[in-house]
Amino acid sequence: MTSVDKDEVKKCLLMLKNSKAGTGFMHESFNKNDAKKFSRKWFAWANTIFGEFILHTHNTYPGVLST
Repeated sequence: MTSVDKDEVKKCLLMLKNSKAGTGFMHESFNKNDAKKFSRKWFAWANTIFGEFILHTHNTYPGVLST
């Protein structure tokens, strides 16, 4: 949410998307080599911050979410 580089925001979104291990949720932590190895199936703090990141991205770089 602090980046001013649209490409960095895209990269971060992709990394987060790939880390959810098919659960649709963010995790407290995950193994960088295997996202299916993660801690906490539900971690409200991480999911809330992710939602804020999506809203911020939509407002700041509207086209990024549709690509």
